[in-house]
Amino acid sequence: MPNQPVPSTLAFMVPHEHHRKRHPGSITMEEIDWRELADQAESEGELLLRYLTDTIAWVREVRGPDAPLVRRVLDIGSGPGVGTCELARLFPDAHVLAIDGSPAMLDRVRNRAVAHGLEGRITTHLAELPNGLDGLEPAELIWASMSLHHVGDEVAALQALGDLLEPSGLIAIAEFSEPAAPMRILPDPLDIGRPGLADRLENAESEWFASMRQGLRDTGASADLSSMLDTAGFEVLGSRLARQTFEAPLSNAARRVALGHLQRLRNQMDGRLDEDDLDALDVLINTDDPRGVMHRPDVFVASSRQIQIAQLVHRRLRR
Repeated sequence: MPNQPVPSTLAFMVPHEHHRKRHPGSITMEEIDWRELADQAESEGELLLRYLTDTIAWVREVRGPDAPLVRRVLDIGSGPGVGTCELARLFPDAHVLAIDGSPAMLDRVRNRAVAHGLEGRITTHLAELPNGLDGLEPAELIWASMSLHHVGDEVAALQALGDLLEPSGLIAIAEFSEPAAPMRILPDPLDIGRPGLADRLENAESEWFASMRQGLRDTGASADLSSMLDTAGFEVLGSRLARQTFEAPLSNAARRVALGHLQRLRNQMDGRLDEDDLDALDVLINTDDPRGVMHRPDVFVASSRQIQIAQLVHRRLRR
């Protein structure tokens, strides 16, 4: 769905528009809605919340004991607000602004803030990067998780975010950038279809991602994250590969994340996988089939992110 504002952590959830036929457990474009997408994003955000909490512990180390108090935090591509509420918890003196391109996601942020008693310290702002940020107050910390790659001009987005940093502020970014890899949940060999399905899925997902990038407005060739930060006027203060692995047998919460991940892939893979692999995916996402991910004992969740912390060293003149 090129050239449309998307909730940044969720664009990869939108199914392919041309489905070859109806399959048990599959999702059609007509049936999918933002409530379902928000539910999936919320489940995944809660399961993988340690990416944020560990990064904030690292941010505190980088800032040092004498750093100014964090009074304002921006959550870029907030989705349904799992990270937003965690940021408010971790910085009890701060106001947290959730920024996303989906009104439905921002509704979910506000509801979650109320449920956690944080409505007085969390507000929302509708914007599609790199635009829509003019007039916002600067912050001591910007958290951008899995949002940058959904912007065509990633350097322009970083520059726009740099305009919103206090002079002593930091930006922390979590992305798919190498050496991070797509989520894996399937053992190999698998008792469904041909051997090597997990590898073929990963390759097809990488192809889909490249195609998605080409469909974005003002898209350019992606460089590595450090290079883009440097071009945008930042100095990288630290970089690390973060991993989270949930071994089999999975909890129900982790199984729901695994199911949602495969459902998204199934709706992206027409034309990228052969009929045998698509049929195997249909079995895996069928919640009534004992061979599906909601029942089988051997599925796991392995996730990774490239995380970088940077400070702005070359500030642009504001337009």
